[in-house]
Amino acid sequence: MMTGKYFTFLAAKIILGAMSYPLVSLAFSRVAYTTRRQMQNNNLRRFSTIEPFAVDVDTNGETLASSFNPVGPPDFLSAITVGESIRSHGKNITRLSSSPDIFLVKDLIPEEDRMILMQAAQVQGMKVAGTKQSGENTVRKNSYLTWIDPFSIVTADEGRDWRDAPLVARDTIFKSRSCFAHDVMNDSMNNADVGISFAEDLQVAKYDKDGRFDYHHDGYSRYLTVLSYLNGVGGTYFPFGGMKDELEGIDFTNENEVSVLSFKRQLEKCGILIVGEEGSDAYLQSAFMKPKQVVQIEAGDAIAFYNYMPGGEKDLRLLHCSLPVPKEKWISTAWFRSDALTGPFASFKKAQLFESFYGGAQ
Repeated sequence: MMTGKYFTFLAAKIILGAMSYPLVSLAFSRVAYTTRRQMQNNNLRRFSTIEPFAVDVDTNGETLASSFNPVGPPDFLSAITVGESIRSHGKNITRLSSSPDIFLVKDLIPEEDRMILMQAAQVQGMKVAGTKQSGENTVRKNSYLTWIDPFSIVTADEGRDWRDAPLVARDTIFKSRSCFAHDVMNDSMNNADVGISFAEDLQVAKYDKDGRFDYHHDGYSRYLTVLSYLNGVGGTYFPFGGMKDELEGIDFTNENEVSVLSFKRQLEKCGILIVGEEGSDAYLQSAFMKPKQVVQIEAGDAIAFYNYMPGGEKDLRLLHCSLPVPKEKWISTAWFRSDALTGPFASFKKAQLFESFYGGAQ
């Protein structure tokens, strides 16, 4: 005699068999998501039991553990001083600032690739730029953007045109991380370990005349920004760039302590201004714009900067803005993110990475 439980099981089986594939797929996806979330929670609990960094000292009298900073520059860039240049991955890289770290790379994107990105953005369609907090055109004015997926399917037609934009985006992202991401982060991206680091789609943005983007921090776990100038117009300003000595005593992890306006009032000149073919006059006419350093860029050049402290806190020394431009401006931005190494559990994951990367050896 069949029990009520059997009938319940049979009815459930029949109903499940009658479900359409998308619904079954959705159910399985939900199970997979729940499983991943459980694994992440388990990982967080596991991270919380990791021992603090070892304090063994290397032959130079410094602790490797204390200097290990996967969200900062690679070792070969950390070693150069302000104004010094190095050639790496076929590119000339110059340090513009130390504490905070800002670098300039020459000719990151060749002319043909720049044209492809700008044309693809127009064909694809650009939306009015805003931010998650501000909405459209409040902190940004006359600014438009789109995203190019580096893994979109590319047609096999002869010749190169805007349809090759995914290939250009992929190449730009790869060159950006090869030049500026720490070895640990490059390894994780080579192995598709998105739990450690991953690249966003390439953003392409256009500013019309007088377009601007007020002071902001890139945030959202974006530990590395590589901003390329597609048509050679600059206008990027870092008020705390190149001001290492003047920044002592300010807690740049505390938003309540950091004020661009009050900082500028204390100094005759401050910060780094990036200018291009438009020249600096259009920006220096303002009484509030008195940079300590003016850096000239050309089309295809890029600047790279690191948005988080070694402990995973936002580094507010990297506040920056795009000043109102005197002519049309095009840029692309490659962002690299790490949820694991930014935020409250960053130090624990950093300790784990140190052990795996250096094998526990000092």
